[in-house]
Amino acid sequence: MKRSALSAILAQGVQAGISFVLQLLVVRALGLSEYGRFAVMYGILVLASGIVTGLVGDSLVALERDRRDIRAGLLGTMLIAAVGSATISSGILLVTGFIDWPEAIAFAVAVAFFVIEEVFRRLLGANMKFHRILVIDSAGFVVALAVLGVALLLHGLSLAVFFAAIGAGQIFATLLGAVLVPKADRWMPGLWPGSYGAVFGYGTWRALVQTLRPGMFTGVRLLVAAFVGLAAVGGLEAARTYTSPLLLVVGGLSSFLFVRFAHQAKSQGAGSLHEADRVSRALLLATAVLGGLAVAVAPWIGPLLFGVHLDLVATAAWAVYGVSVAVVTPYGALSAVSGMQTPVFFIRLGDTLLGLVVTVGMLLLHIAPPYLPFGLAVASALGGFGLRWLSRRVKAKNRLPEPSVDFTE
Repeated sequence: MKRSALSAILAQGVQAGISFVLQLLVVRALGLSEYGRFAVMYGILVLASGIVTGLVGDSLVALERDRRDIRAGLLGTMLIAAVGSATISSGILLVTGFIDWPEAIAFAVAVAFFVIEEVFRRLLGANMKFHRILVIDSAGFVVALAVLGVALLLHGLSLAVFFAAIGAGQIFATLLGAVLVPKADRWMPGLWPGSYGAVFGYGTWRALVQTLRPGMFTGVRLLVAAFVGLAAVGGLEAARTYTSPLLLVVGGLSSFLFVRFAHQAKSQGAGSLHEADRVSRALLLATAVLGGLAVAVAPWIGPLLFGVHLDLVATAAWAVYGVSVAVVTPYGALSAVSGMQTPVFFIRLGDTLLGLVVTVGMLLLHIAPPYLPFGLAVASALGGFGLRWLSRRVKAKNRLPEPSVDFTE
């Protein structure tokens, strides 16, 4: 178990590290204002990935994917979500004038294959093959860097080039992931008939939960851009990017715990609240210590990495937010696999809306953007306490039901 947990943390760490390096390259190559635009677009990409992670990724872990009808529903839902999210997101940004046609095309390809690759990551995670996730993520990153290097030599870097590189890397990672998944999970059924009802019945709530945090980040970016400007978004995002590796332990263990609790729910009926408490305490301690160290060295590391001085208030605020996230994740995973995904969503929705309301209030009061993550941290922590209260209600009778009636068959 410890080996799998460590592999999950490393896999999340590599993904977070890749995102970190890409954002560093953007801010160094294009400047803070253009980085602010990249941050909005990358946030939408992460949001789309979150939708598929919950809708398909969590469903393939919790449901019986060995059944042909379930697998058909998973495959079809993945394709619909990938094409739909790419088309809608790029179309809205293009119509509003936020991006031009080359950027729209590159962004659509990046979104589509980013979410498909995420499904293969989840499929490998469901088989506890977290070390293979390291391989496909690293390989995709190498391809992306190669594309950026060729573009730099030939034409120079731009926002369209960065998203084209991301898309190329994700295409390669997807193909490699298809090869590395276990043989039992490699077969593909037809798309119809399939248990689309079972997939949407469970996955919709999980998808909604997965969209809340990236959706809130996107909302905060847009609010700051409207109230203050894109340069302020860039400064706030630089501090968030700097502290984002703190969340790799939280994210990695969250993925591991979801798989572990799902297996327990299928065999025993419920996961362990004691185990969730223990992990939550460890995450609180780890993120608090690492956050303090990150703030302490920010005056030296910030200029080295970003080429600008990081705002220490924003850095400290994002570190505190990371601590608050540590409270939420174990209890959310425990409750969701125990058949309580609907109340999990409403609790998380509540703390997300509260975070956005607090953000609007702080901006209306002319509070500087670097202080905004403190308000988000308070809202997140309140959600964490709500999820723990929900976890205490998890009983053996709440065991995740097998999918049964499906109107698509």
